Amino acid sequence: MAIAIERAPGGQRETVRQKRERDQELLVWPDLVFVEFICAVLFTITFVVLSVFVDAPLLNRANANITPNPSKAPWYFMNLQELLLHMDKGLAGVTVPTVALIVLAAIPYTDRSNDGQGTWFGTANAVRITVFSFIFTSFFVVWCVLWDDGAHVRVYTQIVQWIKGDEGHQVQWLGEYEPFGWLPGQLGNFVNRIYQLVFLPNRVGLRDVWHWSLPVPFQPGSGQHDGHLDWPQDFREIPVPFGGQWPVEFGEPKWMPAWLRHVYWYNSDFNVPAIMAEYVMPTVTVFLGAALLLLILRKMGCMNTVRDAWLALFTGFIVTYIALTAIGVAFRGKGQNLVLPGSVPNLEENPTIQRQYIPPPGDDRYVTATTWDLGIPRHA
Repeated sequence: MAIAIERAPGGQRETVRQKRERDQELLVWPDLVFVEFICAVLFTITFVVLSVFVDAPLLNRANANITPNPSKAPWYFMNLQELLLHMDKGLAGVTVPTVALIVLAAIPYTDRSNDGQGTWFGTANAVRITVFSFIFTSFFVVWCVLWDDGAHVRVYTQIVQWIKGDEGHQVQWLGEYEPFGWLPGQLGNFVNRIYQLVFLPNRVGLRDVWHWSLPVPFQPGSGQHDGHLDWPQDFREIPVPFGGQWPVEFGEPKWMPAWLRHVYWYNSDFNVPAIMAEYVMPTVTVFLGAALLLLILRKMGCMNTVRDAWLALFTGFIVTYIALTAIGVAFRGKGQNLVLPGSVPNLEENPTIQRQYIPPPGDDRYVTATTWDLGIPRHA
């Protein structure tokens, strides 16, 4: 676009933009608003027609005494509900979404290049980056979900039982063995603990299953002082510094205002195994996956600019969002267990998952724990 420079009164230069023709402009009205209005009308009509012919899968009136099984959030929140199964509730419900939104908002401030703006796949390697990021993230997310659910242990058990020809055969998971007991002294113990850490059954196995013991002259942990430092029991109640237990013991600070006592960590403890399983491992996994994706693309020679890096991370974010939503909707059955889509309870086929179900008279297939007095005969 041509720019003319004229002299303004007073000798100062003034920049005047060349007037554009109407066909070179895109106005809010009617070019944008009119199209949005037509789309809104068509969208509304479509939903009205669908509501006439398709019933919404709504549950009946809520009953606080009966919880549906499974109890699921709306589909657009299923990704967050899926995250709740893999990390601490505050981390999954507050921290991760907040950080994700901040990172998305920061993209325009870190990618300052004007090249390829407003075009799909605006860099030379954009298509390769998108395809690889899609494949890598899909595999990574599914693998993490299956591992945290212990699917690898179940598959291993079924394979061993099939080889033995006995479905009732008791199978030990690989992580339950100590194959390096032949090594001398504490070396064998150390190698066995590392082996068991590698073959953990799932994330919470670090908190509940993995164990080790180390002889020490004194015991700083919270367990019984038996001359050994034991994981996890000696690490479940580590006093918070300056909380009245360590390094100085003191009573409850009643001199504090009531609101301050609510937030002060008096007589509080760190549960280190729970922190490792519910905070550290999920956080490390998220950052490790993103770093591994960027590193592989860098080694492949595809990632050369900041926009390439953001394209890879944004593709991974979208794939993760969709994958977690699909898993939560189609693969979570009763008790939020992983099942095949055909085993997910259906409202019409299995009405007992509703908040209140009163079977018809004479139908004893279902038994309800609590029913309301709605003028309908109660069934035991």
